[in-house]
Amino acid sequence: MSKQTNCKKSDRGFALIFAMLAMLVLGLLAATVMFTSQGQALTGLNYRLTAQSRYAAEAGVQSTMNWLASASYTAPTVFASYDMTKNPVQYLGKAVVLSAVSGVSSNYPDATVVTTYSGAMSKSLPGVSKVSYSTYATLLRMSPSGGASWLSGGTSGVIQTWQITAVGVATGARNASVQVVQTFERTGTPIFNYGLEATGSGCGAMTFGNGSSSDSYSSAVGVYGGGNVGTGGNIATNGNVNLASSAKINGTIAAANNTVGACPGSGLTDGGSGNYSSLSAVSPPLNPPLPWGCAGQPCYPPGTNITTPQNISTVSCLTISGCTNKGSTTLIDGGSTTTANVFTLSPGSYGNLTINNADVIHVSAGTYNINSINFATDGQFVVDSGPVIFNMVGNCASGCPTEGGLPSGYSSTEIIYGAGFAGFNGCSGGVTANPDVYGKTTCGYPAKAAYSGIPNNLQIVYGGTNTMRLGGMPNAIALYAPAASYYTPGAPVGLYGSAIVKYFNDQSGSPFHYDTALANTITQVGQYRPVGGFSWSRF
Repeated sequence: MSKQTNCKKSDRGFALIFAMLAMLVLGLLAATVMFTSQGQALTGLNYRLTAQSRYAAEAGVQSTMNWLASASYTAPTVFASYDMTKNPVQYLGKAVVLSAVSGVSSNYPDATVVTTYSGAMSKSLPGVSKVSYSTYATLLRMSPSGGASWLSGGTSGVIQTWQITAVGVATGARNASVQVVQTFERTGTPIFNYGLEATGSGCGAMTFGNGSSSDSYSSAVGVYGGGNVGTGGNIATNGNVNLASSAKINGTIAAANNTVGACPGSGLTDGGSGNYSSLSAVSPPLNPPLPWGCAGQPCYPPGTNITTPQNISTVSCLTISGCTNKGSTTLIDGGSTTTANVFTLSPGSYGNLTINNADVIHVSAGTYNINSINFATDGQFVVDSGPVIFNMVGNCASGCPTEGGLPSGYSSTEIIYGAGFAGFNGCSGGVTANPDVYGKTTCGYPAKAAYSGIPNNLQIVYGGTNTMRLGGMPNAIALYAPAASYYTPGAPVGLYGSAIVKYFNDQSGSPFHYDTALANTITQVGQYRPVGGFSWSRF
């Protein structure tokens, strides 16, 4: 007898459905693995492209900083067309920009600089294909400070702050762009921080005779006088200050110490009673370096060690290369009129220069290497454009002026001798006239009033140890001679500007007017440097 087995209809096809579900799950798993792998690959690609474009942008920033700090970039020398009161600086009503980025226009007055920048700041990243950068730089701030290139480590140029924007681009199957922004600035250290500064020590490092005084003004505001007179005629020395009874320092005194009394032992010997604002010990001690990087004496401007200085004078102008005779003019001289020759000197090197009679010498912006200057009687230098730099050589084996009766310890050899109605930079605008101490009007101003010479426009630099005897008419100068002596005898004339010397002695009862603008107009301009970190963004 046979046995029969019957299957339920509801179980039919279950194995097929199970197999299909298993295949679906496996397919989904495979797709997930595939998409995950693809996503990781794209993430890696995006990271690589972003990193490449960011590194390219950083390279662009670095290249721009190097370019701005190199000789490829010429900083402005004329500033009348710039609006430096705004941030960023404006030129023709728009921000000052140098650009190599498509869509960002340059706005800079020097077409050569614009072209050079555009060609130099749009490049491919070396060694990496399809990766490049381009940059633009915006001038945020600028100050027309004159860099004291005659100091070691100093550079010519102006104080500037740039904002550099670099765009790095990586191209290919996918593109990436990164923008990096960095601030880059050049700052300056003021050189003339005081009205008068004497680096010497001991008794009478600074001596003010009866009637001598100091105060301040700012040539950036205008000529001295009226509301443009302040009490910032500060003085400083490593030694003792000796004030005569009627001498007046309208400012502070920084000396060897803050003790008033007899020298030695005191920082101030005051013949009057409190003829100054305050007294303190100088801190730190004054230590201005010799110019031109000199480490000791003799200290000469580079390449101008004149072993046999030529003796020249304004009378022999026609035999002097760089000197031009411009005719003659009638001047007021000592209460009467006199005829004086008028000359121009071009920037260059000269030996022992003697200015005869009341001759007038016009000079213009540039550097003059001069062994010595002797105002034989009167005469004057007129600055037509500035800054003018007189690098005084001072090789005085022969030919330099000499004088007896100088203060004890002062060299009888003088690198500059000025007396009579002689002086520097008393007038502006090329006026050919000598100020008259007897009260007649010259230079557009009464005698001993607010002369319009700008101290920044005549910088006298000397690295030697001889004496500088300045007298005659009021001088508008910035004098840097940290190893030399400064002496003024005779009638009161004075100085507009500032002086850094080793020893200072005024016996003329002169006023000394510190031009506070010098703290901004003559600086030791440093190197460019990045400020803070950079910011970056992807777009």
